[in-house]
Amino acid sequence: MSKVKDIFYKWFYVEEKSDGLLFITPEKLRSMGIEVIALDADNTSSFDRTTEPIPGAVDWVESMKKAGFEIVLLSNGKKKRAKILADQYDIPVLGLCCKPLPFGYWRAVLKFRKNPAKFVMIGDQLFTDIWGANMWGYQSIWCKPVGKDREQKIGFAIKRFLEKVVTFYIDKTYENYKNSK
Repeated sequence: MSKVKDIFYKWFYVEEKSDGLLFITPEKLRSMGIEVIALDADNTSSFDRTTEPIPGAVDWVESMKKAGFEIVLLSNGKKKRAKILADQYDIPVLGLCCKPLPFGYWRAVLKFRKNPAKFVMIGDQLFTDIWGANMWGYQSIWCKPVGKDREQKIGFAIKRFLEKVVTFYIDKTYENYKNSK
């Protein structure tokens, strides 16, 4: 049972949470030792299933680049749509990443030639963005999602409910788990 708990906490423990992309500062990322930002698209830096950045996202990306961070858009969406968004940010894109599987995360590591621990994945979904980042050695910041369009579908609503259950359990039990190690 201990190994199962170890894996559970490793994959789903959220060390950093944010009310949204625009609340994440260069100082916060520097304190985490970050050099590369892997940015999610839908419901994090853009509205769901669109190529429309959320208000302030273009300026946020520009400020992060000026602060010395490299940035890549890491999207499960089709590369053609993701590229339209990435071009507005003037950053590279990796589409069809299949998060939480390793493919997109590894492609980003190869592209930037940095240790995965120097990356942060910023995203809104626990079971794709955060789980994948935690599994493959990235740091992660879980953002509250912007927009609610897709959440009207039952499958997505169930996923959001399960995220709440998992994080509630972790928030209530992590200190005891950590102290037992």
